[in-house]
Amino acid sequence: MYSRGDQIIHPRYGAGTIVGKKKLTFKGKTRSYHIVELVGDRGEVMIPVDVATDMNIRPAISDLSIIEEVFAAPPSVLSDDYRSRQASIQKQIQTREPEAMATALRDLFWRERTDKLTSVEMKMKSSLMKMLSHEIAVICSETTVEKANSQLTKMLYQMVQPDEASEPDEAASS
Repeated sequence: MYSRGDQIIHPRYGAGTIVGKKKLTFKGKTRSYHIVELVGDRGEVMIPVDVATDMNIRPAISDLSIIEEVFAAPPSVLSDDYRSRQASIQKQIQTREPEAMATALRDLFWRERTDKLTSVEMKMKSSLMKMLSHEIAVICSETTVEKANSQLTKMLYQMVQPDEASEPDEAASS
């Protein structure tokens, strides 16, 4: 299903590019593996070819349009009940789908601007920033994870201040 050069998202290890295949024999059984170079100099992982589709590995987004469309839509009003709010956001994160993750990030970012986030929600926001930044870094050649994070942060600030390209506070971008 996947081949050399494909950019993928692994549900546990994140974004990477398939750089080759390798056959290994273990206990008399030979299997083919995709070799995936993870974004951000985090090394490589090997994924068995025969179970890659069962592992919820998906292709990376092809461009930023999905994220841009989500950020262009008005944010959803999150529940005032923190348990309900966190459960809803957690469901979106668990899908590992870019649209759901961008929606959760947009809504958390908006809530942070209009109210307070709990420490759990701050961790969720940070996790979403990391996952989406890694995905952006893998699809944009010559873009580091740090640059992708800055780009994502800028997109979020433009969402709340569309006429300004203001620079965010360092504390707010973490």
